[in-house]
Amino acid sequence: MKPVTVVKDIDPKKYEALIRRLGELAGHAVMVGIPEGKNGRTDEDEIGSAGILAVHEFGAPEQGIPERSVVRRAIRDNLGKYRKLNEQNLRKVVRGDMSVAQALGVLGAVAAGDVQLTIRTADLAPLKPETIRRKGSSKPLIDTGQMIQSVTFEVRDD
Repeated sequence: MKPVTVVKDIDPKKYEALIRRLGELAGHAVMVGIPEGKNGRTDEDEIGSAGILAVHEFGAPEQGIPERSVVRRAIRDNLGKYRKLNEQNLRKVVRGDMSVAQALGVLGAVAAGDVQLTIRTADLAPLKPETIRRKGSSKPLIDTGQMIQSVTFEVRDD
């Protein structure tokens, strides 16, 4: 089989716009969790929602709190979905149908929703009986709803 060369006239302005859009992809990261600005709680808990999530994400064995990973679990379980979404959105960015900011925003919103869903539905280590009595529920990570409502995303520069 002989090699095939495809030659097509390219509008320099469209080419420059494509290069600019592709350049915008570098240097950004989507962070999913509870950012500092959404960390407050109305129950005056000093640790804040991010602290509570972090303690459960990694566990605190010295305090008798087992690991209840929801952020890492959600990201790991949905990695294929995120790759597919990124592929679809990259095509849109290349065509000029979507900005890089929009593509990263869609990814962040989907991932934050997945973390919230994982908090609601994952089979997590059970609570201690005294914790169940105190909060009146056996559902880990859900009490007042403040933490789950704080889960969101940010697009940051690397």
